Amino acid sequence: MKVIDVSGWQADLDYQEVVNSGVEGVIIKISEGTTFEETYWHHKSKCEEYGLAWGVYCFGHATTEAEARAEANEVLYLLEGNTPPLGIWYDVEAPEMFDTDTTALASAFIVTCNEAGQKCGVYTSALKCTTDMLNSLRPMALADYVPWWIAYYANYSDLRADWIDLYPGRTLAGWQYSDQEYIGDTNVDMNDWYI
Repeated sequence: MKVIDVSGWQADLDYQEVVNSGVEGVIIKISEGTTFEETYWHHKSKCEEYGLAWGVYCFGHATTEAEARAEANEVLYLLEGNTPPLGIWYDVEAPEMFDTDTTALASAFIVTCNEAGQKCGVYTSALKCTTDMLNSLRPMALADYVPWWIAYYANYSDLRADWIDLYPGRTLAGWQYSDQEYIGDTNVDMNDWYI
């Protein structure tokens, strides 16, 4: 499935053009840390109007497990009991998140969502999952049911070598392969979606 992710940067996105381009799903920024994203409701209503599957992501800034749980609780509050068909995603890329046990932060966020009956996965760059980096994400340390959405701007065979084959048994839900795609005049990130 062809999926884009959107935030305030895509506030003027023409959703008829989204549909015409063959996109079937949209992952919407719902919050940054514990601050809501003002365009979330607009994007969600457009997805519903045009029959697009939708999910949400929180751009994390947590440096403690308590902060990660607070970020998850903000997402749950903003969802108002709705279950996003494409799930909840914890965006783990902010530099301050890598000053501590980043995998523990991701786990705290995911568990909080799961306890509320919501599915949750991790969005990050393949480069943030390397053993060469202190406090990098450790896919094998999280439960095998946790889905992953990986940003990797190269070809699929390189993604296989640099992520898929390194973490057997882990679910690659989505591959963000470009941040330079356009729908009309609007720049979007483009993803292949597998689940």
